[in-house]
Amino acid sequence: MKIELKKIKFSEHLSEETNAFTADLYINGKNAGYVKNDGQGGCTDYYPNEGMRELVNEAEQHCLTLPPINYGTFQIDMNSENKIDQLFEEWLKSKDEAKLQKKLQKDMLKGICFKIDGGYSISSWKGHTLATLLQNPNGKQAVKNHLKKLVGEGKEILNTNIPQELYQ
Repeated sequence: MKIELKKIKFSEHLSEETNAFTADLYINGKNAGYVKNDGQGGCTDYYPNEGMRELVNEAEQHCLTLPPINYGTFQIDMNSENKIDQLFEEWLKSKDEAKLQKKLQKDMLKGICFKIDGGYSISSWKGHTLATLLQNPNGKQAVKNHLKKLVGEGKEILNTNIPQELYQ
């Protein structure tokens, strides 16, 4: 059974103890209901659209058969509310990841980006972009030397805009 959230509207400024959001609930491709959490620490509520009660009931039964959500030291049994919350958290995570990727693409133009715990860092040259450095032999050599240093320190380079020959 395919359960999805669409037309998600997240209100971060209204989120106090939980995430405040609304969404349309789709089950097997059908707009089956409406979802909301007011962000005050209560449950995520969902309401079936007219004529969709039976489909929502089937989804509720299906969710009870899904594996529990594991949080390391404890786990929560799956139900329809927890499934909806899980879908929202996945949406939020993908939105944050997309924002991070967009920023990374911009930072790659400035310098060498490498992975660190919790994200990435950028190593750049004052007054120069990576593109301007790669346009002259001395700049290429500076980039090559810095890449060698970072890789030697075990850093994972995230740039996709550095020619492969500079890594050797």
